[in-house]
Amino acid sequence: MRLHVILIEYFTYIDISIMITVMDDLDMHDIENNHLDEENHQFGYTDSEFLHNEENQSETKDMNDIGNDHYDEENHQFRSGDSEILDNDGNQLEIQVQSDNVAAEYGSCKEFIGADGSLFWIPVVEPGWIPTLGSIFKDIKDAIKWYKGYALRSGFNIRKSTERKKSGIITSKYFICNRGGLPNTSILDTISDDHNKQLRNSNCKRTNCKAFVAFKAIPHSSEVYLWRFEQQHNHKLINQDCMHLSRAKRQLSVVDQAFIHKLSSAKVGATTTYRLMCVIKGGCEFVDGLEIDWKNFTRDINCHIGGTDANLLITKLQNRKENVTNFTYEYRCDKKQLNALFWVDDTSKQNYELFGDVVSFDATYRTNRYCMVFVPFTGIDNHKRCVTFGASLLCREDTNSYIWLLRSFLKCFGKAPIMVVTDQDPAMKKAIEIVFPYTKHRFCMWHITSKLPLKVSWETMNESDFKADFNSIVWDSKIVVNDFEMRWDALMVKYKLQDNKWMKDMFDLRSSWIPAYFKDVPMSGLMRTTSRSESENSAFNRVSHHGYTLNNFMNAFESVMERQRNNQIKFDFDTSTIIPIIKTPLEDMEKHASMVYTRTIFLMVQREILHSLVSCSQKSVTSGVVSDICIVVVEKKEKVDIDSEWNFNTSEGDFEVEFNREDLTVKCSCMLFERFGIFCRHIFCILKIYDIQEIPSRYILKRWRRDIIPTTVLKRTFRYSDSSGNVEKVAYKAFSMLDQCLSSLSNDDKKLEEFMQKLEVFMTDIGEQGDKVPVTKEDHIDKLYGATTNPEVVDVENPPMVKNKGSGTGKRLKSALEKATIQGNKQSRSCKTCGVKGHNSRKCLTLLNKSKVQSA
Repeated sequence: MRLHVILIEYFTYIDISIMITVMDDLDMHDIENNHLDEENHQFGYTDSEFLHNEENQSETKDMNDIGNDHYDEENHQFRSGDSEILDNDGNQLEIQVQSDNVAAEYGSCKEFIGADGSLFWIPVVEPGWIPTLGSIFKDIKDAIKWYKGYALRSGFNIRKSTERKKSGIITSKYFICNRGGLPNTSILDTISDDHNKQLRNSNCKRTNCKAFVAFKAIPHSSEVYLWRFEQQHNHKLINQDCMHLSRAKRQLSVVDQAFIHKLSSAKVGATTTYRLMCVIKGGCEFVDGLEIDWKNFTRDINCHIGGTDANLLITKLQNRKENVTNFTYEYRCDKKQLNALFWVDDTSKQNYELFGDVVSFDATYRTNRYCMVFVPFTGIDNHKRCVTFGASLLCREDTNSYIWLLRSFLKCFGKAPIMVVTDQDPAMKKAIEIVFPYTKHRFCMWHITSKLPLKVSWETMNESDFKADFNSIVWDSKIVVNDFEMRWDALMVKYKLQDNKWMKDMFDLRSSWIPAYFKDVPMSGLMRTTSRSESENSAFNRVSHHGYTLNNFMNAFESVMERQRNNQIKFDFDTSTIIPIIKTPLEDMEKHASMVYTRTIFLMVQREILHSLVSCSQKSVTSGVVSDICIVVVEKKEKVDIDSEWNFNTSEGDFEVEFNREDLTVKCSCMLFERFGIFCRHIFCILKIYDIQEIPSRYILKRWRRDIIPTTVLKRTFRYSDSSGNVEKVAYKAFSMLDQCLSSLSNDDKKLEEFMQKLEVFMTDIGEQGDKVPVTKEDHIDKLYGATTNPEVVDVENPPMVKNKGSGTGKRLKSALEKATIQGNKQSRSCKTCGVKGHNSRKCLTLLNKSKVQSA
């Protein structure tokens, strides 16, 4: 267990290379368990005359103490021998106990009875930690470090008291027991304006303890020496077994704070983070702070950001733009308040260049405390997986906001997509018409068809074939425009829906959602719904919270992007390492496809090749000068897979394939290649007949090829600047090396013990180096967030609290279907009398009828 704690602390110091350990010399609550070499402090000093002269110098008193804890020398009735540092022989004086009447001895202290019958306690520590008057320290920080260690071993906490200066230079500094001073007898909070708020109960009870220590500076030197010391306490000291519960040990270390901050990006709260750390370190006693302290840190960090949340985020993005290659962001303010924000990194730009032919974007809500709408732009990569091109935060879902967003998108990427898929938001529709006039705008088919049960009668939906007939028309990808309009009219007549207003409106919008009107749009079959955007929104919602600050949300967004790109690397790896199984006699065709396509796309192509042999045959051929028109018939009717858009053209029928024998151009009437970018089974059937062994290169789209984005680009992070990102990589590499060492030594206890001892020595060296560059708590928070949290000038203020249509006000009108669904999901109890659900025995008609019969 000891080794485990040492290793956790080792990684703490490794992470200090990124964020140097905070040792705020003004914060005496952050007491650490620092080992001090006795030889560094037990120096004799023979020049007693020099010390006495320094002591008698005139001093000016500066009462810069914390919590108004002033040390009054008159409160300590020192005898003449106590105030002297050295005896006449120039030897150091050891601290002597004022009484030999030991009442009890336990833990880390002894209990004594004074001359007046009162009890007092004296700490019991190792010989190397016994204070000696005249001990010299190299500077005041070294002295503070020693006294912290002494207090921890003794079982009490300390706080600073009076500090004396001369010409701005500290000449003496006092520290007292944390229970020093008179207790507060007031029951009201005097800080409150109306003075009627009850004072909160504190876990620190003051007992007017007189224990203190004083250090005095040596003139013309940075060294200080132990000048005065009182070791008697008027209260019982803390047992070492409970010292981890003391205020000193409840202060979170830098790594604990960073651990909370990093896990918050995965929507892991402070409570769960604390429990994880307890498991990692092997028990709660090895973890600094209690669960409430970890929760309070999250509260404190949010309070510290406060009104600079938006300004901090803009500063952070500006730092990335200056340090990260090809990072772009745009923002807009309204009366200095952040109104809209859009950002894109280099990897997203390369993804858009390759896969930006079809884009879907949809707004999602409840991702931040300001109710700003989150709008990610989503596409499909070469593994047929979701890929994010960029993201935005908007205060309003109006036309002006979407116009600004799309113009920022166009400015960043330089070109508009071929097709955009959205829901029926009128603001989006108008903005797309203005900014992307040559882009085909398609409405989400699922959003439209899902409203069908609310627009037609229950009898029509459930007691007829209307639903099946309707889907066979609107989802058929091979139907042409004239056939669709004829079949739609016939459907309206058959089910008497000619006067249905919603049906008329949807027919008027048919060119915006029916597949027949998108046949001439390249890659139009990739997305017919916003399900890709819904999937991305779900991924972001899993790691975000409606109470997040903008910076917390940005960290969560970055964690999702890193996982997404790691998945891209994983699929690229599978493509390059997994050797596919050849399933058909067309081995050359399959092998060629497996070498150019990603694994996901190859499996789809392989399925088309297989069906070209099993279910397709050439019915007839009309030969021309250079081209042949072949009729391919699908003899076997296959079951349509509703989970795959690729199978809508596999029903039986005749398909016309035009093949040019000279330049090997080919086209099929099913238009699968135009809609999805791969050959259909009908074309493969003709290629087999003409003995074509490979797919013509012109028909191998770049968007489906393997390894088109280098792994180095996908692994590139835009979370940090160049310098800090490199430091973090080195830190994690060091931790990985440490883990390998432990694995190698896990079966050898002796070598493991030797390794632990070397690690302790190395930790001490790192600790001494870290003290040379102290960092304040504010600087540490800035390091966590990558920018200054409290700048002198705030250029961008936090956005106003807005209420959008999906922000969760709880006042939204619910449809009849939604009410019925909610009611249907409720568990209803059955009547004990008749067993029927929906009522209880008191309202049961069966029981009432029996009662009437009996009464009659």
